[in-house]
Amino acid sequence: MEEIDYQKVGLRVGLEIHQQLKSSRKLFCHCKPQLLTEKPDVIVMRWMRPTLGETGEIDPTMLKEFKKRKIIVYEAYSKHTCLYEIDEVPPYDVDEESLKTAILIAKLFHMKIPDVVIVSRKQYLDGSVPSGFQRTMIIGLDGWMPLSNGKKLRIVQLCLEEDAARKISEDDKKIVYRVDRLGIPLVEITTAADLHSPEEVLDAALRIGSLLRATGKAMRGIGTIRQDINVSIKGGNRIEIKGVQYPEWFKPLIDNEIRRQLKLIEIAKELQKRGVTEEDIEKEKPVDVSEIFKKTKARFIKSALSRGEKVIAIRLPGFGGLLGIEILPGRRFGKEFAERVKVIVGLAGIIHTDELPAYGISEEEKEELFKATGADKTKDAVAFVVGPEDRALDAIDEIKERAKQAIKGVPPETRRANPDGTTSFERPLGTAARLYPDTDTPPIILTQEFIKEATAYLPPYPWEKEKEYMEKFGFTANEARRIVLSDRFELFEKAVSIGIPAKFVYSVIFNLMTSLRRDGFNVDQISDEKLLKLFKYFKDEKISKEAFEPMLKYLSSHPDKNIDEAIEALGLKKISIDEVKKFLDELVERNVKLIAERGERAIKGLMGDAMRVLRGKVDGKIVYNLLLERIKRKIAELKSKT
Repeated sequence: MEEIDYQKVGLRVGLEIHQQLKSSRKLFCHCKPQLLTEKPDVIVMRWMRPTLGETGEIDPTMLKEFKKRKIIVYEAYSKHTCLYEIDEVPPYDVDEESLKTAILIAKLFHMKIPDVVIVSRKQYLDGSVPSGFQRTMIIGLDGWMPLSNGKKLRIVQLCLEEDAARKISEDDKKIVYRVDRLGIPLVEITTAADLHSPEEVLDAALRIGSLLRATGKAMRGIGTIRQDINVSIKGGNRIEIKGVQYPEWFKPLIDNEIRRQLKLIEIAKELQKRGVTEEDIEKEKPVDVSEIFKKTKARFIKSALSRGEKVIAIRLPGFGGLLGIEILPGRRFGKEFAERVKVIVGLAGIIHTDELPAYGISEEEKEELFKATGADKTKDAVAFVVGPEDRALDAIDEIKERAKQAIKGVPPETRRANPDGTTSFERPLGTAARLYPDTDTPPIILTQEFIKEATAYLPPYPWEKEKEYMEKFGFTANEARRIVLSDRFELFEKAVSIGIPAKFVYSVIFNLMTSLRRDGFNVDQISDEKLLKLFKYFKDEKISKEAFEPMLKYLSSHPDKNIDEAIEALGLKKISIDEVKKFLDELVERNVKLIAERGERAIKGLMGDAMRVLRGKVDGKIVYNLLLERIKRKIAELKSKT
């Protein structure tokens, strides 16, 4: 596939980073911030309705969510969650620990911190928050952070807000959420659209992540940090891509979004060239074409009609041949319409004449569709849906809306990131109309004393640590960067601070653990606390260097076991030098003939025999030196006898 000239297309990307914070309680209540595995014992059901935002308008995104008409089910716990989490009591005071952490992070980004913090409500009618809105606070504005290339990335805003409930399941009629995650404090960091290549986006995301970890206040693990990217190009529009789970996703997602927008711009120009207007589309009326398919061989249509459902069609003037255009490999323009219908209305998708005959639909039935809708088969396209009449009519409305947007080019949307580098429609892009002041929470005054207390200790910047590691420990630039960008950065710092050689710590965390991970061992579930204790045992000479590999393998396979239990199970308790010497003396005596034949070269075989017994109990270098000493002594003894 042809490489993209990012400068030529005018690429602009902004980041939104959502990071959960370590705290002893949730942001607006006193429940513990933890995800639970036990079965919930409280079930609550809700419907969501949109309300006016601070601009006096209803946000169109919220209207789309409302049209889904889904029942929202919440799973809660009588022992672990409270009435706030199901929106039955007002919020408690804001968690002071989380507020201080947010101020600290804002300070590290050189941001302006307000004197007064206002709690606002951000509407979420997807059901992820039982109240229908998320409480959020602006803590920092107008900051910056340097990139690796020396460029300053503007950090527009930092908010402290409550996390949403986690989705458990979803079908056509309902969505099930669990409220254990709801209320966990997090910061939302929004950058300006100052990034002009996937490489800059990756650098920025890694730097922000490393800075958050450097505070020691960021939660760790899957789901604790979430990344969204806002992508636009010249002549296109801002597209928010949500759920970018891994750094390696940035480039394919950005490249595919550029290609998608370029194709949509081309299609818009063609529609304009054909003279198609929004008024042309708006005046089109839905047509019941069920009669055309009374004898159809398309099984899904036949089955739907037998259930009393309808086939509703709409003429799309001037769209002939366009819905079948490939906007990405294996993805046609018609998919844009189908996804919108599926997400907003809940029907499986749409069918259009550009792809017919297919699915059991004949050429004759295609011709009848053109006739029934008054479409010109040389210029127009016909799209139709199958389903209950009310939902089918809603689907036609969405098709018309997407067709009108096609004339303008790229509609502003929120899209979900897919693992294959593509995106899927999620909802129209939100506006300020979804945000309004929270009447349950008073303003929070930030005194200078409070801010000083929150920022009393500012950790060094990770990129400064890179230089320090290179100068102090002799790491290469890549090794130093690997440390500061790692989730194990804090562990590395703590291990080195207790006197463990930096190179050895690096070897364990970044070489040995990487190798074990490739071999299928889930070393990522071993906590920093366990690993630090392992390093402490090594320092105190309770285990040897050789014990690390078997210990890590054991701990990854037995996550419920502690260090002492692992040592006991593996028989790795370090033995005394006297015991080692006694064992080696006996080993040499058993192999006098081999030593007589091979001399000092006998150490190769004997070392293997020794380490099979002593591995993990004593340092291999010590074993080698003691064994060599005994072999030389035995050789001398044999020579004296001859």
